[in-house]
Amino acid sequence: MSKIPAASRHQTIIRLVNGGSGMSISAIAETFGVSTETIRRDLVALERGGSLQRVYGGAIPSGREAALDERVNMERAEKQAIGTLVAAMIQPDQWIFMTGGSSVLAVAQAMRNGPPVAVMTNMPAIGDALQAGQRHKVILTGGDYDWNAKTLFGDEVFGAIRNCSFDLSIIGVYGLDAEFGLVERTKHNMELKTRLATQSRASIYVGDHTKIGAVGRYRSIPFAGIETFVTDMPLDEPFAGLLTEAGASVFYPEQSASPEVSEFPHLQEKVNDNG
Repeated sequence: MSKIPAASRHQTIIRLVNGGSGMSISAIAETFGVSTETIRRDLVALERGGSLQRVYGGAIPSGREAALDERVNMERAEKQAIGTLVAAMIQPDQWIFMTGGSSVLAVAQAMRNGPPVAVMTNMPAIGDALQAGQRHKVILTGGDYDWNAKTLFGDEVFGAIRNCSFDLSIIGVYGLDAEFGLVERTKHNMELKTRLATQSRASIYVGDHTKIGAVGRYRSIPFAGIETFVTDMPLDEPFAGLLTEAGASVFYPEQSASPEVSEFPHLQEKVNDNG
């Protein structure tokens, strides 16, 4: 695309960013044939006007920061399909950590009548979804309450998991960046997910198609650290190739109506360990 006046460029940037999951500064600069510094100045101006949100390395739609009550209704059917698929991977009596997020909440809803497990979470709504005490044991981490995200945060969260060794962590995806892997909006969530990856025998990362290619301020898990990734549709390049090259197992609902544990090698190892 040839160079165009700043005002027209701004309108096109708004359309491109808000029409998907976000764009990197380098991709926008290449699109318009201008410098990355020019795009950085554009994004500053557009953020001030409320048209988008700047993040590390790019910009995302302002709507990505919608309250959880709104996000659970976005791609609702897709998240329910992800939830059903992940719930089929759960084994009885596992010790599981579940992070916050609308996709992870959908997993909890699908797990309600599944094998009994013990769950720790920083999202109180997950306890409600699992009907805590009826079939499953649920432990809340404690911490300050973020009304918008409906999650707990702070040192109390890290204190709760400090001495834990989880069988499985189910981790919500904020963004999957082609350069950095999994990325986060907040430093707290970056640190939480990084710790969970090292304190869990297996991890399942869940995110619908809107998270693919989205950018964030902080890097959390590189491609090489992603074991099992569950989304709602086949991945396009370069993401499919990057995950395959890293040795990750990628699943989406159309692959299997009734997945078996044997289909998930990272989880199968834990089952075998338990005899």
